[in-house]
Amino acid sequence: MAQKNAKTARKNKIIESALKIFAEKGFQDATISEISKAAGVSDATVYEYFNTKEELLFTIPEEITEEPVRDMEKIIPFLRGTECKLRAIVQGYMTIYEKNPDYASLVMLQLKTNRNFLKTKAYEKIRSIARMLLDCIVEGIENGSFKKDADPYLVRSMILGTIEHLCIRWQLLGTPSNLIEHVDPLIDIILEGIRLKQQPKNISIHLQLGDDSTARINDPDEGSVS
Repeated sequence: MAQKNAKTARKNKIIESALKIFAEKGFQDATISEISKAAGVSDATVYEYFNTKEELLFTIPEEITEEPVRDMEKIIPFLRGTECKLRAIVQGYMTIYEKNPDYASLVMLQLKTNRNFLKTKAYEKIRSIARMLLDCIVEGIENGSFKKDADPYLVRSMILGTIEHLCIRWQLLGTPSNLIEHVDPLIDIILEGIRLKQQPKNISIHLQLGDDSTARINDPDEGSVS
């Protein structure tokens, strides 16, 4: 058990060191020697856990997102109301990135353009959150919370696109300083566009002035009320 724990700790240290170096220098410029030195192990030890530098790169997202995704999958079904679920999922996205700035840099500036990454298990893990978001939007359309003609894929793209834009600006320019503060404004704007609004009743008021002054309200659902 102690040996297993030591191996796990060593692997985690390698991943942690690789994340930092990849984020700072970029994948192409980073070397296994730099990573092994930062992790306090030999190059050979790194290759005991990862066959290539690219395999090490692709392991990072899976390690970072595994626990947050598992927590979201447990919590979301017990939240009441589609809007509340939608807000929680976006909050989850922003929290992962804000708590892991090196990971945000890696994903937004390097992995998004890597075709090989799209074939990995780690990418499927990230996609599971996107599917959760899509399912939430579809649920809102089906239960009448959102407009029937709302395109769930377009709505999801609007949300994810905004998150990516905010994260990239945060990485490159340092603004906004707080990603989580943008969760509510973002969701409020989206909901304003897709929320099914209740149509007001058409009520007409007829005033008759004279000796027998009366006021009558016509309610199409209930008839005339004097």
